[in-house]
Amino acid sequence: MKSVLEYIENNNLGFMRQSELAKLVSIALNRDNAEVYQEISNLLDEGDLYMVGDKKIVSSRSLNLKKGILHGNPRGFAFCKLIDSDEPDVFIPNVNLKHALHKDKVLIKIHKKNDKTEGEVVKIIKRFKDNIVGLFMALDADTGFVKPDEANFFKDIYVKNAKKFKVKNNDKVVVRIEKYDSKGKNPEGVIVENLGAEGQKGVDVLSILREFNMYEEFEPQVLEDAKKIPQQVKPEQLVGREDFRNEVIVTIDGEDSKDFDDAVNVWKAEDGNWMLGVHIADVSNYVKINTALDREAYKRGTSAYFVDRVLPMLPVELSNGICSLNPNVDRLTMSVIMKIDENGKVIEHKICNSVIRSAARMTYTEVFAILNDDPEMCEKYKDMVQNFKNMEILHNILLKKRTKRGALDFDLPECVIDINEFGRVVDVRKFERNTAHKIIESFMLEANETVAEHICNLGLPCMYRVHEQPDSMKMGNFFALLSSIGEHIKSTPEKVTPKQLQQLLVRVKDKPYSEVVNKVMLRSLQKARYASKNLGHYGLAAEFYCHFTSPIRRYPDLMVHRILKNCVLNKPDQARLDFYNEFIGEACLLSSEREQLAESAERAVDELKKTEYMLDKVGNRYKGTISGATSFGVFVELDNTVEGMCAINDLPEDTYTVIENQYMLKGKRHQYQLGGKVEVEVLSVNLKRRQINFKILDEKSDEKLEENNENSEKIIENS
Repeated sequence: MKSVLEYIENNNLGFMRQSELAKLVSIALNRDNAEVYQEISNLLDEGDLYMVGDKKIVSSRSLNLKKGILHGNPRGFAFCKLIDSDEPDVFIPNVNLKHALHKDKVLIKIHKKNDKTEGEVVKIIKRFKDNIVGLFMALDADTGFVKPDEANFFKDIYVKNAKKFKVKNNDKVVVRIEKYDSKGKNPEGVIVENLGAEGQKGVDVLSILREFNMYEEFEPQVLEDAKKIPQQVKPEQLVGREDFRNEVIVTIDGEDSKDFDDAVNVWKAEDGNWMLGVHIADVSNYVKINTALDREAYKRGTSAYFVDRVLPMLPVELSNGICSLNPNVDRLTMSVIMKIDENGKVIEHKICNSVIRSAARMTYTEVFAILNDDPEMCEKYKDMVQNFKNMEILHNILLKKRTKRGALDFDLPECVIDINEFGRVVDVRKFERNTAHKIIESFMLEANETVAEHICNLGLPCMYRVHEQPDSMKMGNFFALLSSIGEHIKSTPEKVTPKQLQQLLVRVKDKPYSEVVNKVMLRSLQKARYASKNLGHYGLAAEFYCHFTSPIRRYPDLMVHRILKNCVLNKPDQARLDFYNEFIGEACLLSSEREQLAESAERAVDELKKTEYMLDKVGNRYKGTISGATSFGVFVELDNTVEGMCAINDLPEDTYTVIENQYMLKGKRHQYQLGGKVEVEVLSVNLKRRQINFKILDEKSDEKLEENNENSEKIIENS
């Protein structure tokens, strides 16, 4: 069916009032007049249509107006990144911003001025945010200005309700903008929360959470409902459940974990095949759809984990209480029991409601020690040692299967940030994954694949976890990089398979440019997301995949449990199927957005704490790896994952040119490419901007240059 916008643009309709336009289009498209009128309103709100003169409507495209996202600058101007366009960002001087701010979605007009291209905001389509976090600067006891933490929000906000929140000078606050600037005046707002004095323990992290509109506290009704849930399993709840309480089932998690939503057991079947049991907390038994608990979980989408706190998706009574698979207590679960042959293929499986009693709360460190025959740990858990040995054997079988089909494993370093009782960072170090981590990962992957295939084969609705074929343009740039270093893949960027990429990773593993290939390949892949259609998972080389194993902390897993419970284990009724089919598309979009938001907030807090860690390291020298190359300098990542910027003026003196498809800044005497090894000195640290500045130390000889950048010679030869 032809859209309203398409019809208006194709027929050059415009300069009509909304009622006239709606009547004309509804007749032409044989659609309800009220429906078309509403769609025109929506198109106006989205900036696809624009109102001129005496409330006359015209297509924005016909006026050459363009949609974009503003990126403010502390000096008061902005650049507009155009949506769905490869055109360069458009400069917007301060006088042309009207009252638009950083990250607002806007409609702009582009024009030439003194042979320069400039833009002018003609409409603010959507405000990025109304709530701003900043530092209060008092004028008197009740009024003052709030200076936004994010410098790109270049306008201070005038407030006049400081007394109400007992705000003092230099307190961090959240302010809601109520009146945007006009005629050069600052925006006006009201304080809605006092976070505490700048520098007070935890206020720095809290400020970032509010930047992302994330809150620790649950609504009163949510807390009230959570408190009503019994913290013990009752006998009547066991009716119709498989009873696995006498089996040796364990949880394996990190030392600091408090919510245990998965437990496992492995044994040999009589026919010689392996049996794997994955038992997941039955959260759906306690969180019913469209209750206050469910609505809150849906809104949050995921739990978020920070260095000094967790923002759980569900209240502690559920996440750490009745839904946590604590040892030696009965817990309701959903189990996937899989029979797996010597090639790692699941030849039989069963999905069921169940009850378990975890035999032990194991940590990755303890299991790893047992696998390495640590005498103390083997004695402590002597009755279970063989169970863990069996887990390792089965993990290796499953890993071999995934490797054979082409699953990608970048195994990129993560970090651990240690803080003291005052909330100050005392260490930043690499997080090392051991065999125990990989065992649990293998078992969870297998359960997720098995569940996704089961649901898909039944033709039921599902929230799939999808990872699509790489973008051909990004992969084309990656192919160009490979060509420059003498590597190649027998494929095209459009048709490259995960198996071919995996073979490349193996081939370059011990070569000096291995890290370059790994990082650029990862950047060339799509981002995984949730979708209502089964589109497969490229990175895992899996035909079917969903998230089933973490319903305490991810909403999609909770929905998959509901689908299994209501549509697989019980005969689905049409009303429920209709609801799931209608709801899941929206849930996939929101869950993907919330996941990205949580990841961004976690990354921002990590950046803050890493910057804090480097405050007293100015003047120190470190070895690092080039993690990015731009026209204005290079980024360097230290061995402990701390990343800083080395501006072009702080590089050894040379004439530099960016070679984009080789991710390299190249001079006559120095070359800095992604993955290259360098030595840096810490020049400065800016905590407010979360910015660390390095200086790359000049090499003393050509031999040193070759040692720091072993692949540069080969790249130059192939340039």
